[in-house]
Amino acid sequence: MIIPYCPKGTLQDIPERVRQFHQDMNAPIRELTRELEFNRRRYNKPYLHGNKILAVAERRDTEFCIFIDTDTYITCPMDDLRLFQPDAVAVVPESVAGFARRFIEVWDATYAIFGLTTPEDRVKMLRTDREHPPYFNAGFVAFPEVTPSGDRFGELWLDTAMTLDFDDSVDDEAKRPWLDQASLPVAIARSGARFEELGPEFNYPVDGKDFPPGPQIRMYHYHGIERLEEADHTAEFENLLVDSGLFRSLDHYLAPLNEKRAHAAVFWQKIGDEAASRREMKQQMAEADRSEDGKFKKLLQQSKQREQKLRKECALIVEANYYDADWLVRKPAEIEKVAVSTSSN
Repeated sequence: MIIPYCPKGTLQDIPERVRQFHQDMNAPIRELTRELEFNRRRYNKPYLHGNKILAVAERRDTEFCIFIDTDTYITCPMDDLRLFQPDAVAVVPESVAGFARRFIEVWDATYAIFGLTTPEDRVKMLRTDREHPPYFNAGFVAFPEVTPSGDRFGELWLDTAMTLDFDDSVDDEAKRPWLDQASLPVAIARSGARFEELGPEFNYPVDGKDFPPGPQIRMYHYHGIERLEEADHTAEFENLLVDSGLFRSLDHYLAPLNEKRAHAAVFWQKIGDEAASRREMKQQMAEADRSEDGKFKKLLQQSKQREQKLRKECALIVEANYYDADWLVRKPAEIEKVAVSTSSN
């Protein structure tokens, strides 16, 4: 069973074509039942990473679950028995220790919030090889729904993250954007489960030190299609897309995104021109007679207003505008019919 989640209140914003695609693939999109309530005392943006914790906390009729970030693709079945243990959470170390870095006192303060001490276990970060207290990439987490403590793992992770987020004993600056990963090993410790350390093949970063990797990789974590393209590592991705029968090529798959980029680039160029124009006006203003300040201030204000208008118009450019009826080579249902017909022969 595959369950894609979207934030609460956003399902209606997802294009019908995208929703139908997931429906046809027997993976209808589910809307989260809760909204983010993370601490915003020192942040002017919501903590969007928290949506993954909310997704893990959702109730499912399964004994085990594997959470996977959206910016990933899987190359083979996730059937390793280490992913399905009632007393273990399977995870992959992070590339670098972003949360506490080398400051063990940050971990000590974090675990102390829950009456725990920092584990003596050490794991190597994938990129630096430095050893740190347990710290994992939250883009891949395999867990039993109910842990040895009797708690649902998702609820325990959410409670851990929320408690840490509002506790003043750990500086707020250390919590963004790492709150999900800072709270993950603590949640594992609270659950009574152990962590099952997996190799990077289960959550392979595009910037991995052994790049390009071999055929043993099970899941790529590419952190955005741009990084995948920059790393010149799109061949496996393209093969998966073509083999699905839905796309002719990677370019075909990316066509809506590339059209959006091209359209948005026109606006970003104009926005850049406005900024350059203001810099020039400010220089002229500094060199001109003070009696002309009023004229320059008016011109600067007009430029800012034009930029604000351009930014609002640019924000309306989304990929959904470019998905026409012929985007897919064939619909999933049509492919299924062909497969059934072939197997019957």
